[in-house]
Order: sequence, then structure tokens, then C-alpha cells
Amino acid sequence: MTEDNRLRFGKTAGRIAVCMAVFFAITFAIGTFFDHPIAAAVFSGGNIPALIISSLGIYVFCGAFSFYFGAALSQSLKVANDFRRVIYSAFIIFFGVIVMTIAGGSLLDVNNLGGIFPEIRRTIPQMIIVFLFVFFPIAVLGFLLGRRNNDPTLARRIVLILNCMAVMFIIYEVIKTGLPRPRFRLIQEHIEGVDFHAWYDPIKNKDELIETFGIYSDNFKSFPSGHTANAILSIAILPGLAAVVPALRKKLKALFVAGFVFGFLVLASRMVLGAHFLSDVSCGGFIASVMSAVYYKRERQLFG
Repeated sequence: MTEDNRLRFGKTAGRIAVCMAVFFAITFAIGTFFDHPIAAAVFSGGNIPALIISSLGIYVFCGAFSFYFGAALSQSLKVANDFRRVIYSAFIIFFGVIVMTIAGGSLLDVNNLGGIFPEIRRTIPQMIIVFLFVFFPIAVLGFLLGRRNNDPTLARRIVLILNCMAVMFIIYEVIKTGLPRPRFRLIQEHIEGVDFHAWYDPIKNKDELIETFGIYSDNFKSFPSGHTANAILSIAILPGLAAVVPALRKKLKALFVAGFVFGFLVLASRMVLGAHFLSDVSCGGFIASVMSAVYYKRERQLFG
């Protein structure tokens, strides 16, 4: 695929991302009024296929982060200035290790593998093991492929996708912190004081309930859905791999479609598990769609 075709693809993909944002805005409005009955209709707690799909939602996002970090390190070592090369490389290694270790903890969480294998605990040693054996090899692969790539724009392309991923993560984490909401599965446990709350009516006594009943704090992070945001952003993350792996440039459309299908599968799995309401997944999808549109627009501006 030539650069012109690649840019045309980006323009089309950006338009689709905008359409997706409109779709999610509509479903968000629907969820605002009908969250509870919809959640009750689709809930199937402990659904193993849904748990597997949900776990993949985190794995793909964190795996892509690891891959791009490795590729970024390969580009930092190509910097001619010795001082800048050392600074850039140290920065990437430092944050790469931190992010991949945190990613290991996310994968072990009860929302992911911890829900499939209850004996798994989110401890520092287990997080380090996941980092070493799951995400570090992916980073090494990104490094090796990045070293072989002679595209002079590669470093900027990697920075662009990593920035989009990081900004999206910060946005939904800030919202989660500011608008605590009980997950539907927690409400189903009929704990005194834990009732349904609309997204615009955050629960006020979260800390008291956590202390009194020993509730896992993550159960109050229903809004918005981070899993959905991570998965929907695959419409940018997967085609973005072509920047590092030139052979994938002929597969951009297929990668976009794969990201689209994958994103909606993860979205559905989160509702089936009672982890999120419709407004939660819609908000996560909206954030990711907007960020994808920003990614494709910025790509055209930088490399068009």
C-alpha cells in the first residue's frame, strides 16, 4: 500500500470513528434512562467465555503498549546525539517497565484472569512474573522489528499512538475516580447501602461501604468502561502496527475490521458479566472513538 493509499485509508477510518462516536452518544443517552433493566436482561455472572473475551480486551491493549514501547526504544538508539540517546532510552525503559508491570496487575485482576482462576492474586511477585513472561517478550519483538525498520517517520508515528493510548487511559481513569458507581454485579449481592446509581449520581459513601463490608474498591469503578475504551481503540492500535511492520500495510482494512469486531465483543462481554451498564460501555466507546478520530486526523496532518 502506497503512502497515498495509506492516507486515504486514514481519512476513511477517521470518518468511521466519528460515526462510531455518534452511535455511542445515542446509546449513552438510551443507557442513561434504561441502564438497570438492560443490565438485568443481559447479566450472566461468571460466564467463562465472556471472562475470556474480557481478559483479551486488556491483553491486546497492554500487549500493544509493550510492543510500541519496544519499538520506541529501538528508535531512541538510532539518535545520533549520544546524550539524547541515553536520555531517551532511559526514559522509555523506565516508563516501559512501570507500564508493563502495572499491565501485569491488570491482567491478574478479578475482572480478567482472576475471575477465571480465583486462586490468582494480584501480588507484586505475580505482576513481575506476568511482566517478564507475557509483556517483556512482546516488547523485545517490537524492539527487533523496529530496528529493522528504516522509515524516518517511525519514531513520530510511535509517539503519536502511544500518546493517544495514554491520554485515553488518563481520561477514563479520572472520570472513574470522580464519578464512583457500583457495578451491577455488586448490586446483585444485595449489600445494605449498595443500590443502583445513575452515572450522573455518584455514590457518596463508597469509602464507608468498603471499610464496613470489605468490598473490593474496583467494584465502584463502573463508569466508564475502561475495557471497552481499550478494545474500541483497537481500530487505531491494530492498523498502527503497520508503521512498525511494513508487511501489514496491505492489511490495514482487515486490521481495522478486526479491531472493530473485537471492540464490540469486549463491550458485550462487560455487560454480560455485570461489570458495566450500557451507559458505561457507551461512554468508554465514545472516548475511544473520539481518540481514534483524533489519531487518524493527526496522522494525516503529520505525514500527509
